[in-house]
Amino acid sequence: MKMLSSYFPHDSNAKDDPKCVLLIEQLGMEGYGIYWMLIETLREQPDYRYPLNLLPALARRYNTTAEKVKAVVCSYGLFQIENNEFFFSHSLIKRMEPLEAKRLIASKAGKASAEKRKINACSTPVQHPFNEGSTSKVNKSKVNKNIKESPNGDKKETSVSSPASSNPEFIKFQEWMKSKAPYCSNPKNFPSQITEAELLKLKEKYTGQEVADIIEQIENRKDLRKRYTNLYRTVLNWAKKEYGK
Repeated sequence: MKMLSSYFPHDSNAKDDPKCVLLIEQLGMEGYGIYWMLIETLREQPDYRYPLNLLPALARRYNTTAEKVKAVVCSYGLFQIENNEFFFSHSLIKRMEPLEAKRLIASKAGKASAEKRKINACSTPVQHPFNEGSTSKVNKSKVNKNIKESPNGDKKETSVSSPASSNPEFIKFQEWMKSKAPYCSNPKNFPSQITEAELLKLKEKYTGQEVADIIEQIENRKDLRKRYTNLYRTVLNWAKKEYGK
């Protein structure tokens, strides 16, 4: 885990701490420099701990001796030893607590945001009554209609003989109608509902969103919708006026 920042707070009078005073007295400013080198090294570790067996490597890297580094770690009470394997600083860990708290909050917010994006990605809201990309075909020979003219010029289908559709597109359309346009989907209001073949015809001329918009307009126009009995022709006529196709 790579730290986002190497910053850490420390007291400006740390050199006056009795432990540091003794350290400087015995090892000079080199010992004080080794102390801060070790603190900075701990700061870069994910758990603010460092293996004791790597102290000689640190000494070589920073041009000092392993004996001096070990003395700073073990002889002045500036660091704590854990299971004779790691050393750490209570003071450093205490000073890093506010940063760790901010990281925890940010981590929880990030996970919540990721979970929300995952949920949104998995849920596909139905915006159209059918799939735009579908190319399903209808066997028109299976659909038999007896068509008459209604008094207002709207063609009314008095009888429809058609088996239950297994076309996922048409089934999705019917479900959308029941959910979004319950008045239009009720045969009592529109005795001639949109058939599978008619849906295909609409799709050849208009997009799914355009068809959905027209049906919702009919659904919401209570002053007009009672004049019509054939939903397909009503949608077709309104769409021609709306989109000019």
